[in-house]
Amino acid sequence: NYTTLDDWIKPLKRKRRETLKRAGREAQNFTITTKPIKGGHPAPHSSYAHFRCVVQHEVRLLSKMYGESTNAFVNALAEAISRYIGTTRMAGVIQEYRDLSTNKVIGFAHEVSKGRTTRGQWFYCDDDAAKRYVWFHSVLDLVRRAIEDDRIDVVDLGPSGSDAFTDLKAQYGFEAVVDWPAVADYSGDFLYEEDQNEDEPGDDMIRMIEKLVQRQAARDKRRKED
Repeated sequence: NYTTLDDWIKPLKRKRRETLKRAGREAQNFTITTKPIKGGHPAPHSSYAHFRCVVQHEVRLLSKMYGESTNAFVNALAEAISRYIGTTRMAGVIQEYRDLSTNKVIGFAHEVSKGRTTRGQWFYCDDDAAKRYVWFHSVLDLVRRAIEDDRIDVVDLGPSGSDAFTDLKAQYGFEAVVDWPAVADYSGDFLYEEDQNEDEPGDDMIRMIEKLVQRQAARDKRRKED
């Protein structure tokens, strides 16, 4: 249980602390915008710019694992399409990273808060952002906001795509846990920004069905009266 960001940072090894220091947005020349995913509205990251980040992220990851090849690229593209569709259909909040000079989208983090836990659900960035500590900043910022939020007890970075990433997370205090429900309490409601979900997905369809039912009921009533 941390009460300040320093409580989390100080026990880390010196190199890890230095990495988090270099991850500051001022040093790396990027901006961050919080974009809530609102029910009944297109996902805020529904654009080619965000899809490009997912593709470059997957190509970079699979190339490191299996080497650069046409087969690796095709597999990465297929994985990117699947993951991008998935992230645009989920609840939560998008933390969008843009280059300060060009305003180009260089990455985004998809976060979900439920119960007493906030989770870094997905993270994708282009090749440029990978060199600018964007992932480290996203983790730093997620931990900071979780500490400041009295509703949150646990930060979960989710499953890892490789042993190397599992090891990287562990170096920053995020140990892999098999029985994760015993540690991360997801049993409560989703936590939303104020007015984030005034219209839930499917509300328009529900309202339309209700109107049709009411119309049919009115017709049946008139028939009986006639």
